Amino acid sequence: MCLVVALVGGCAIASVETPDPGAIPTGPLGTPPDATGPSVQLGSGQAEGLGWRLAIAPSGDGWCTELEVAGAALGGCGDVLPQGDAAFGSVGSTDMGPNGTQVVQGIAAERVVTVWLVENDTQRRFPATLMPLDPAGVDGVAFVGFVPADMEVTHLLGVAMSGEILDTYELP
Repeated sequence: MCLVVALVGGCAIASVETPDPGAIPTGPLGTPPDATGPSVQLGSGQAEGLGWRLAIAPSGDGWCTELEVAGAALGGCGDVLPQGDAAFGSVGSTDMGPNGTQVVQGIAAERVVTVWLVENDTQRRFPATLMPLDPAGVDGVAFVGFVPADMEVTHLLGVAMSGEILDTYELP
């Protein structure tokens, strides 16, 4: 003898939406836990198939930055601004997005007009996107660069309006 038991219950299938990696993030800006004031959007765009936006907020120790990409965020708080005559303040590099795109972001001095992302082996380079920190009431520029899949960026060059290389920053 065979016994077949069938269970019928109140089950539902929930659909989970996968964010479109190319869509520029929208909606309210996140506020980092260490922030002491509201976030200010510095810029947004699309690069290497990823939509992104960058924001900054004041904190007790300096500033917090946050880069949003396809449902993920990268950020940190602290003394991110360049000190003294330095061309670069904080700089970070990580892999983001569904394809693991290398993303380089940071803060540079106001006199930096171009940040080149450079590959050691070939010396190929391309410019990062620069955004003034003026909307947050701070001197300097934020930058973000999305590295093409066929490159591995090893260092950055901070360049003045005259073309002078102000500083070279080696990525860890």
